[in-house]
Amino acid sequence: MRLGNIRTLLGASLILAASCGSGPDRNAAAFQNYVDRQAIETTLVRYSTGLDTFNADVYASAFATDAEFTIEGKVYHGREEIGSIITDMKASRAKRAADTDPGNDPAPIMHHVMSNAVIDIVSTDRALHHCYWMTVSGGPALNSFKVAAEGRYEDELVKRNGEWLIYRRKIVD
Repeated sequence: MRLGNIRTLLGASLILAASCGSGPDRNAAAFQNYVDRQAIETTLVRYSTGLDTFNADVYASAFATDAEFTIEGKVYHGREEIGSIITDMKASRAKRAADTDPGNDPAPIMHHVMSNAVIDIVSTDRALHHCYWMTVSGGPALNSFKVAAEGRYEDELVKRNGEWLIYRRKIVD
């Protein structure tokens, strides 16, 4: 093989290796991307769990301390105000239960479902997420389940002190 051919082959190999991004740096980046996606999904599940169990602390813990949450044109600022969504919902349910006859069925169970999620990690500390959501309510005591509400989330998440949190969430119908 001539020296010119060896140089061409070596140059082509280097270009191919660079374009494929092989090596330890690419592996570390792919692993970090996986870890970040898992952490983001855990944050989103924590949000749903807090909502479904009416646990304002768990719900609010999915948000950054300076987060914004927009629902039907109303903007909630910060964890405390965002947590009030759950405490208000819980109080409203308790009032409705107290206003009904004691013989009525118990309040329906609520399941928050997210689907068709897309997570775009924009930088080491910022990601975008969007998905469809629906709230299914009912339960065995009611002998039925139904879709109570549905919509779409548009989120911006931030990584602070190693934890992914919702920084901006907007419900879009």
